[in-house]
Amino acid sequence: MTSVGFEWKMIPSARIEGYMLYRLDPGSRDGKLKRVATISDRYSSHYVDENLKPGSLYIYQMSTYTSDGFESLQSEPVRVKTAPMVPSVSFLRAIANLPERIKLIWRPHQDMRVTGYVIERTTVAEPGKWQEIAEVQNRLSAEYIDRQIKQEEVYVYRVRVKLCNGLVSGPSTAVKAITKPLPKPPLHLTATQDLPRSIHLEWQPSPTPDVVYYKVYRSPFANAFYIYRAKTDKTFFDDRVDDDGKIYYYKVSAVDKDGLESPIPDVPVMGSTLTRPSPPTITAAKTAFSQGIIIWEPGDDRAEKYDVIRTHWEGLSRETRTFTNIYGNKFVDKFMKPGIKYTYRVVEIDRNGLRSEPSEAVELYIEPGRR
Repeated sequence: MTSVGFEWKMIPSARIEGYMLYRLDPGSRDGKLKRVATISDRYSSHYVDENLKPGSLYIYQMSTYTSDGFESLQSEPVRVKTAPMVPSVSFLRAIANLPERIKLIWRPHQDMRVTGYVIERTTVAEPGKWQEIAEVQNRLSAEYIDRQIKQEEVYVYRVRVKLCNGLVSGPSTAVKAITKPLPKPPLHLTATQDLPRSIHLEWQPSPTPDVVYYKVYRSPFANAFYIYRAKTDKTFFDDRVDDDGKIYYYKVSAVDKDGLESPIPDVPVMGSTLTRPSPPTITAAKTAFSQGIIIWEPGDDRAEKYDVIRTHWEGLSRETRTFTNIYGNKFVDKFMKPGIKYTYRVVEIDRNGLRSEPSEAVELYIEPGRR
């Protein structure tokens, strides 16, 4: 395949010093033979010319030379064709649509001189830039998995066989493959802004058929610091929040059965928990018949009921009493004592139980002995 052996009848004449071997390489431009070896012993009768090309035709001639430098005429030319190179694998297949990998399989070579396989790769975008990416040892090995790939890139592969003498065959027929694309994100994400201590997210399913669940990301900022919040196989998620009027920004991605995650959307959706009601405004505060009368206006249209918080001092102790479940916008305190200054604040409560901040305070006082 890469060497040619020669044998000739030695010439034991004392005048002959040795032999010269000439060779015409295939494709030689000048068509002239070039000396490739000098055999400096007239008793030699064998020589091996090495490092030849497989499957190539060579022409050889020999001559003798004397000790004083005279060379004989060259022999009749001898044509020798080296054995052809072992062909590459006869069957190669690329298995595509796998997650973040492409699998190559081939039929093991039948030639026992094969010791392994050389894997080469290029892309459709750069068809001539073949690169060796791996060498698979052992003739019976029949697969290679390429993990050094980019998403949705079309790759082209071919295989060469490597022989025990280090020779590498020509390439096999090339095959193409594309990696499995990432799933598409879900559509039309929405987030509520009117639920107490909760933000309800809804979205339409990803168009990708093998999506198995969704990942929810949350951040207090619109443009950064998104962290993984939850995963769900539903198309909705209820985010429980411990604060009222808390704003969060959300993004949702889709994950397929192979664990590939869709791109996280650039634009988030804002959601918030329900804000606390606005505090009421006390419009009147007076005493009559040893009773305190407080009248107020609601802080907004969410008022369901009210609490009135009364505080006063008894000696060094500050006493607080809360009058609950007051419907309407008027409160009458029938438990006042003369000579004590009372402070009142009103809290609005909505149907969800959310409480407003207390209103501005008012003070009432009944002088001793006065009714």
